Amino acid sequence: MTSARSVVTVEVVRKVADLARLRLPDEDLPRWTEQLSRILAYIDQLAAIPESAFGPARPGPATPVRPDAPVDGGGLEALEANAPRQVHGYGVVPRVVGSGS
Repeated sequence: MTSARSVVTVEVVRKVADLARLRLPDEDLPRWTEQLSRILAYIDQLAAIPESAFGPARPGPATPVRPDAPVDGGGLEALEANAPRQVHGYGVVPRVVGSGS
C-alpha cells in the first residue's frame, strides 16, 4: 500500500537514475518503479509508528571524545622513506603509462 507521499512514477525513477548516473533500459523502468514504491511504502509504515511505542530513551555511557589537538603526522619522513628520489619536494615514481616520448 503506497501513500500519497510515496507515489513513484517512471519519471521519478528516470530522475533518480540520472542523478545516480545509472543507465536503465526502458524495459526495466516498470520493475524499478514498483520496487522503489514498495521501499518508500515500507518507510512510510515505519514513520507512522509513534515515538511513544519505543518507550523512553535510556541514558547510556557518553561517547568518548579525543582531544582535538594537532599532532605531527610524520609526512616528510614518510615521503623520504617511501620515495627516496624527490624533485621540488615531491616524490618521483616510475612511469607506468606511456612511453615518455
